[in-house]
Amino acid sequence: MSEPRSLYLKIKTKRENLQRFFNEKPVAPEVDQDWTSWWDSRKMHSRSPLTKVPIYAWAKTNRGLIDSYLSDPETGTRERETDKGEWELAVAFLSHNYTEILPMLAWVKSISAYLEAGDEGVAIIYDYFWGSGSVMSHVVFAGQDASFRLTNKSSEVDKHIIAEAGNMLKTVMGALG
Repeated sequence: MSEPRSLYLKIKTKRENLQRFFNEKPVAPEVDQDWTSWWDSRKMHSRSPLTKVPIYAWAKTNRGLIDSYLSDPETGTRERETDKGEWELAVAFLSHNYTEILPMLAWVKSISAYLEAGDEGVAIIYDYFWGSGSVMSHVVFAGQDASFRLTNKSSEVDKHIIAEAGNMLKTVMGALG
């Protein structure tokens, strides 16, 4: 992979839950079976064992991380809240490197600690812009759990999620000109 992949994240929860998450600092996750299974399933050059997942230590808050992406027009970042109680985030140009996406994945998965039973969501990092259909990561939220799916192609992701991601990323790309 040599071109940046895109992130799409959608969480359905109460606004108060997101606010609590946004007010906290990024936290480092424990490397568990979920992390290592995902890591070991990816095709990459010069793979090293996953023993630690780095975080965005410079970010004072989880909201600060989002704000830094939003303030950098080269990332093509947008967020929105829907009338269905959903929060969506898209980063058109995140990264092409597995090691570089680890802090974002740590951040994404950490949202689950602020969710409630019945809350749900999804996050995918995939090749939207170049259209190869490759998926770097696919995380599914169910209540207070966020777990990786060992998805390799966007055709393996729910077609409604891919359509929502594509629509939001199309809007982002249109705004970039």
